[in-house]
Amino acid sequence: MNDLAQQMIAPVLSLVFVAGGGWFTLEAVADESKQLQAKVEELEKDVGSQDVLEVKVQQVEDRLEKMEKLLEKTIESQQIQMQNQSAICQATNANCR
Repeated sequence: MNDLAQQMIAPVLSLVFVAGGGWFTLEAVADESKQLQAKVEELEKDVGSQDVLEVKVQQVEDRLEKMEKLLEKTIESQQIQMQNQSAICQATNANCR
């Protein structure tokens, strides 16, 4: 029995060390997975915030473009009014200042 016990000690100890090492590796991987998950969640929040900012910037750009077009139309209208007023002044020989 002693021979059998002595023969089993090395394989059993090896198995214990391998199992312990495997358990340690699993815990380390689990910890790293949790850390990675936290980083991914943080990045998703940042990307979500960035998407919101990009949408807001696009909306502001669209509004600015509309305002520029309205301003151009207003200037064109004022130029036409000034031309009409000038023509009326010339036709009536009025002093339009």
